[in-house]
Amino acid sequence: MTNEGEFRLLRRVVAAHGAGAMAMWQKIRVDRRFHRLAGSLLVLGAGAVLVGWKLGVDGPMLKTAWKAVEVFLMDRPWLLFAALVVLPGALVPMSALLVLAGTVWRDQPGLACVACLVAAALNMTWTYWLAARPGRGLVERLLATTTIRIPELPLGHHLRMILILRLTPGLPFFLQNYALGFFRVPFRLYLPVSMACSGLITIGMVLSTAGVAKGNLMPLISGVALIALGAVVVQGVKAKILKR
Repeated sequence: MTNEGEFRLLRRVVAAHGAGAMAMWQKIRVDRRFHRLAGSLLVLGAGAVLVGWKLGVDGPMLKTAWKAVEVFLMDRPWLLFAALVVLPGALVPMSALLVLAGTVWRDQPGLACVACLVAAALNMTWTYWLAARPGRGLVERLLATTTIRIPELPLGHHLRMILILRLTPGLPFFLQNYALGFFRVPFRLYLPVSMACSGLITIGMVLSTAGVAKGNLMPLISGVALIALGAVVVQGVKAKILKR
């Protein structure tokens, strides 16, 4: 998919939300509270980098820590499952957790795939409802004293919204979940479509990492093939969306 096509796709998303969304963003962008929040996050990020540098965190140290985590979780599968359910909603990359699951559960790749799919579905569920209920309610209360209102997603655009967010590369997993919950796309549509979009890639990542960790060629080949198939399916669906 070309960059020009990606740009047209994102432009259609903005248009689907209407001029109200753009007006809301313009007002939030010049709000001093938004500037303070952005500045605080920037300072926290810079502070975390500085602390890591002062503590001497480097590649070999991170590799050793990763191995220690693997050994620790091998006897505590329930803890890894809980991490897969909870941590992606707390800004931890889902891909890193799937790689960890593949290496920890290398002896049972089939069970690992099932566990990761169930965990992903549970994570999508609680993050959706967190954003749709308390999250959106909090934002609505903060905006109650202003003229800014959260735009409603037009009827008939729910499926497109899900597909665009799920299939656009680079968007963090937690951001996709929270955004779809915040705009309250129907949950009965949200969960199955989301699982369909990410299922092949999820299974492929788990199988391929399990194959590498175990030195078993069959799971590795199967995983890589599923990832490739998932990429082809994603590109095909995106192409159809762009034609509409």
